[in-house]
Amino acid sequence: MQNYGFHCMCTCCTLSDEESKTSDVRLSNMNDLYKRLRTWGRGAIDGPEAIRLVKRIWAIGEEEGYTSERGRLAADAVLVAAAHAE
Repeated sequence: MQNYGFHCMCTCCTLSDEESKTSDVRLSNMNDLYKRLRTWGRGAIDGPEAIRLVKRIWAIGEEEGYTSERGRLAADAVLVAAAHAE
């Protein structure tokens, strides 16, 4: 209400304080995992580690109800697998 002039009732805004904090931790973790995944292109992590990160990000996305991330993650996994001839 303060920022936008209406009382939002979306699933995110209606979380309890505890649920919101838990979600924030998951989203922060997801962000950290994405940062680590991006290091694969520079050779900082190997293919199996990159795939583990993709799977973990996917799982966190499931917990958060984020399905829009799946296409990007699947494409990342394909690139990693192709680069390693897997």
